[in-house]
Amino acid sequence: MRQLMMDDLAAVVTDARAGDERAWRRLVEVYAPRLRLIARRFRIPPDQVGDLLQATWLQLFNGIDRLQCPEAVGSWLAVTMRRFCLHAVAGRDRECPVPALDEWLTQPGDAPDTDLLRAEQAASVRRALAQLPERQRRLLWQMATDPDARYTELSARLDIPVGAIGPTRARALGRLRRLLLDEERATLRG
Repeated sequence: MRQLMMDDLAAVVTDARAGDERAWRRLVEVYAPRLRLIARRFRIPPDQVGDLLQATWLQLFNGIDRLQCPEAVGSWLAVTMRRFCLHAVAGRDRECPVPALDEWLTQPGDAPDTDLLRAEQAASVRRALAQLPERQRRLLWQMATDPDARYTELSARLDIPVGAIGPTRARALGRLRRLLLDEERATLRG
């Protein structure tokens, strides 16, 4: 299975937004194995994995127009699948039926301005990322868009020694955290 390159990925997501069935099949072909792996890591029973996959793809189908960065579709899918898996794992110990799919698609307790707050948070993160040195920004981007990538893969892609990836990531996240806190403080000061 050939991974999609960033430019190809953006085109495939754009085509999927337009309703291109081949683009959807390509997304499923590329990302379904990763999503199944996530379910396996949560030890989801095989008979439930299909339901969680379906819920994840349905979430993307319903929200693809709101996906601001097409290159992040892999991360978005992974996070969504993890949430569904966590929900499934949390429900294992209860003596109640699995919630209906429509209950999973809404976030209980979401305030009407939740989307606005998320958009503001995303904008803050983008501004802070833009202030990072290029090497740190590229590393965080690769780790966010391909969360299952091994350090050896990241090393080859970014020309960073394997032993420097962890410390570089830690410095980048520390700096990013400080930048976000500084922005939040500045906003509060008004």
